[in-house]
Amino acid sequence: QQQTHCGSGIGATPPPPPSSSLQPQLPSERAGGVEGMHEPTVIPNLASYVHVNASLALFTQQPHLKRVVPLALDRAIREIISPVVERSVTISCVTTRELMLKDFAMEPDEMRMRKAAQLMVQNLAGSLASVTCKEPLRVACGNHLRVLLQQAGVDSSLVEQVVQLCSADNMDLGCTLIEKAATEKALRDIEEALAPAFAIRRKHREQTGSPYYDMSIFTSGRYPASLPEALRPKAGGLLPAQRRVYDDFGRIARAPALVQSGSQQPQQGGYGSGNTQQAQMLAHSLLSQQQQQQQQ
Repeated sequence: QQQTHCGSGIGATPPPPPSSSLQPQLPSERAGGVEGMHEPTVIPNLASYVHVNASLALFTQQPHLKRVVPLALDRAIREIISPVVERSVTISCVTTRELMLKDFAMEPDEMRMRKAAQLMVQNLAGSLASVTCKEPLRVACGNHLRVLLQQAGVDSSLVEQVVQLCSADNMDLGCTLIEKAATEKALRDIEEALAPAFAIRRKHREQTGSPYYDMSIFTSGRYPASLPEALRPKAGGLLPAQRRVYDDFGRIARAPALVQSGSQQPQQGGYGSGNTQQAQMLAHSLLSQQQQQQQQ
């Protein structure tokens, strides 16, 4: 191994022994050769939102290594997002579709039905994605961060502290992006799944001038007789108290405000309580990238 920081000729100085005190200086010498160190993140401008703990001595001594944190988080999100989103969206869409077709069978207004479906599916998908992704994201982020730091030659005694703190500090950010990606896909999928139900109501009203009611729910035998009275389809449709169940989905605060923990201040461009639009934009970009990769 060769020293290049003193201007001496390459190869002129014999390599230091493994226990050499020069080991902590290796990151600055080898950072330019770390695989992927300077590659852009797939999630646009992710570095502006990632939090790097200012108390970590490694980044104080080697500030260029801060670049590995958004890179590791980006790779971790891309690694786990597909199965998390697919599973969350599939479960939430099937559940929402079946309840909509039963509970709103006597609802002639497709816009009211659509609104209830949107409120329900995005909350179910977001909740499932958030619960499902936390542990896999933490593990994946830690693994990618550990590999990048080891490639940079960081002393093993410093690696684990950086991995644990940086992974924990950015879990809310990663989970929110995955959650937003799941809710966006769920909204699109439920619109497609219920499109026939919306269309038949609109078409019937335009052609006959009378409201549409799906009377097949009383003759199809699809719902068991043992279904509790409060859950059985009724000719009068949903009661106000039953309708409030769907309305209440709109009152559930899903995505947490991404603020830094404790007394630490967010970095420039960081998430705050009113910045859900940025999260949606990043999630949309991330989901689009995933779909393009799946189509290739």
